[in-house]
Amino acid sequence: MTNKHRFSKIHAYSPHTLTDSIHPYYIRAESKFNPDDTTVITFVTHNRLNELIRLAELWQGLTDPLILETTNSIKKIYKKKPNLRNQIDIHLITGPSNSFNETLLPTPTNFHINVARFFARTEFIFFLDFDTWPTPETHSNIKRYADLLRNNNILILPTFVFIENVENVTINYTFPKTKNDVIHLVNRHKLGLQDYGWEINSGPTCLDSWLKAVKLFHVEEYELHYRPNFVARKGGQIPWCSERFDDNKAACVFEIYLSGAELYIDPDNFLIRHHFNQDSHLVNFEDPHWQKVINSRMYTNFSREVCLLYVRTFVAMDLWKSPIANHAKQECQRVLASWGSGLIKNSEK
Repeated sequence: MTNKHRFSKIHAYSPHTLTDSIHPYYIRAESKFNPDDTTVITFVTHNRLNELIRLAELWQGLTDPLILETTNSIKKIYKKKPNLRNQIDIHLITGPSNSFNETLLPTPTNFHINVARFFARTEFIFFLDFDTWPTPETHSNIKRYADLLRNNNILILPTFVFIENVENVTINYTFPKTKNDVIHLVNRHKLGLQDYGWEINSGPTCLDSWLKAVKLFHVEEYELHYRPNFVARKGGQIPWCSERFDDNKAACVFEIYLSGAELYIDPDNFLIRHHFNQDSHLVNFEDPHWQKVINSRMYTNFSREVCLLYVRTFVAMDLWKSPIANHAKQECQRVLASWGSGLIKNSEK
């Protein structure tokens, strides 16, 4: 079966202009990996391959990028860094393109996340945003949480950013290597915890809790727009990301949360977000206002639909009074408050 037909079945609701242009395992990593290991999945464009090299050197494990064009750029990088062949599975995207041969989707989408997840060759996967960097110890430290992940929970790694860079004064700091280094920089107001959609140091990850933590702790104030970098099982009961959105990892986390997964925050490991290439189109890309309005309305409808789905599923399976339905009860009471809260109240009787 050709890739075109395979993807038309797997991603039946995605446009064929997306599914026809994916070439899985354009380059397959040559090293043998433990199936119980963790694969980083990410999105790279041909003019940002240096970032892929940097990530591979930091991670020192299997990396599963979707690369947007072109084969010549990849070949040049592999000649420069032949060791990349040992640890990177490359899935190539060759389109769609317009009449000027310019790729029409220069930014990551939920469809791309699902493709990278589908072809990952390890049990666990690390959903990592572009220009976000692990420490050299992150890969080995994650392995100790294998049992937690096998129980269909997810592990969140806090993401920090240099505050001066957020204020458009680009400074290349030396990255912290330990939690103590992070605490030192946070106390000097050089580093801040970043949760998208929230002010620095004020998101659901909770900076104060992380600074004090010596063991795993739960996300205490989950909110449906929360989109952290996290590790999860490739399979199990972890839902796939809704492909109706472009780049909306919050939708992935929301459905995972409603399915009953616990969101744990790693007390020791952390990530650093830093743009080495400030001129990159991914750094400077911003949806137009009308697109933001549409996306917001789509996400509101999505949250309601998913709530109704899980409420009906848990009730039908006689699981509504079990712990697995607790998140659906809590979140859907808020989501459906304007037009469907009665569904929740009646089902509790």
